[in-house]
Amino acid sequence: MMHISVCPHVDEVQTDRLHNKTVIVIDVFRAMSCIVTALAHGATHVVPYATVNEAKQSAKRDGLLLGGERYGKRLEGSDLGNSPRDYASSLVNGKGIALTTTNGTRALIKASKGAYILGGCFLNASACAERACTLQQDLVLLCSGTRGTFSLEDGTAAGFMIDYIMKKVPHAVCDDLGQSMRACYWGCRDRLEEILSMSQTGQRLLRMGAREDLRACLEVDRYSIVPAWDQGRMISV
Repeated sequence: MMHISVCPHVDEVQTDRLHNKTVIVIDVFRAMSCIVTALAHGATHVVPYATVNEAKQSAKRDGLLLGGERYGKRLEGSDLGNSPRDYASSLVNGKGIALTTTNGTRALIKASKGAYILGGCFLNASACAERACTLQQDLVLLCSGTRGTFSLEDGTAAGFMIDYIMKKVPHAVCDDLGQSMRACYWGCRDRLEEILSMSQTGQRLLRMGAREDLRACLEVDRYSIVPAWDQGRMISV
């Protein structure tokens, strides 16, 4: 029997509870959407870093592109920001990327204690859920959140994946938060942009003039690739 649980944000995760489980790290606005887009456009791998200095040192040392943000602002001197549109270009083809973001990359690093670590968002939601089904492990959906709080967009994407998995695996059981997120997804699945633009991060993107980023992150199942953790980096599987 597959047991499914949801962690509301990165600061809530207890890493000792990830052993022998599949972990899907979700950061819709915008880290995971960037990683999925980069790998779909030919990037060889993405290395997540918790700090800006680590990412900069790695980019210089290992010949990687530097990408990311802090509190929504592009890193000074970086090759790429935190917009999926940055990663949908020929610039990333055949290149590795050192990436650091406020929440998403930190969540990936924390999730590394799991048996399998996948990256999920709306852009690859069905493919990610399908991959989790094939691994046949208990599952934790780790929502990255925003500055230590829950993010509606991450929870709604988790609800999408839970809905997919529970239809595919009838004996799966889900915790109460996961059931709530499944109901949330059902309630807004036909109005994702309208509802999720009202989330804290959605509002911040709109104030930044990044409505196109918001829309790009909400294109459901645009890609079929699934980022997976491999020796400290995310590769496409």
